[in-house]
Order: sequence, then C-alpha cells, then structure tokens
Amino acid sequence: MTWNNDNTNNNWNSAPSPWEGFEQVEARKSRNDFLPPDLDTVATIEELKVVQSQKNMGQQVFIAVLKTENEEGIVKHYDWVAKMTERVYLQNIKALVLALNPEADPNSFGREVMEHLTGPDQPCKWLNVRLRTEQIVTKKGNEFTKVSWYSA
Repeated sequence: MTWNNDNTNNNWNSAPSPWEGFEQVEARKSRNDFLPPDLDTVATIEELKVVQSQKNMGQQVFIAVLKTENEEGIVKHYDWVAKMTERVYLQNIKALVLALNPEADPNSFGREVMEHLTGPDQPCKWLNVRLRTEQIVTKKGNEFTKVSWYSA
C-alpha cells in the first residue's frame, strides 16, 4: 500500500480543526503552595482575586497570589486563601489592604475599592507587603496558618 499525499481525494484540509482559536485560550496555571507556617518575609503581590471555591461548595474566596525570594535568590509563589463568609477572614483581608496602603483610611475600603483591587486592572500588582505566619491549633485540635500583614 502506498500513502497518497495528494489531498484531492479527501476533505482533510476542509474539516475544522479542534485547535481552531487555540492561540486565544488562556493557560490554566497550577495552584501555588499555600503559605507555610514560620514565614517572615517580604512578598510581592502578583494578583488579588475573588473566585468561587469548589472546596467550599461554591462560596466565594479571596486569593492573594504572592511571590517571595530568599537570600539565595530562590523564588516561590504562594496563594493566601481567605473565606469571605467569616468575619475574622474579612478582617485579615482588610489588614492586607491596609498594609499595602498604610496611609489610607481603613473605613474607605468598601465594595467599590475591593472590586477595583480584585478586578482586571490589578492596581496592587508588584506592590510589596511584609508578612509573618504561624501555626495555630484550635480548641478542637485543628491546625491552620495565621497570617499577619505589615507594610513593607
């Protein structure tokens, strides 16, 4: 059997390709590590966003995507995820925003400001913030990483 390279006997060239428009598809990034305990460093904001969490049954969560670099030049990317349904997390989100803009009035951080900060313009991108993390054990014995935010 000989292979016919002549496309006159088939419609291969006229069939739509499943890759049509692939150049416009945005790559889905793999998740970054979560912030580990005992971290005391300056981080750069890469993105602030709000997404629906599959883990939390579709509830919205705030995510700060952070980049750190240690003395040896090793770069790490982290996600800080905060539930938006619990007051303690909302207070910590406000602490992060205040650390990014320490001269601002915390009472001015309302819906419009937060939608702007987490929207497509990303005005906080490339700003630095100092953070410190510690492992906390609750009364029920659950562990979580507490994050404290400071201006850089």
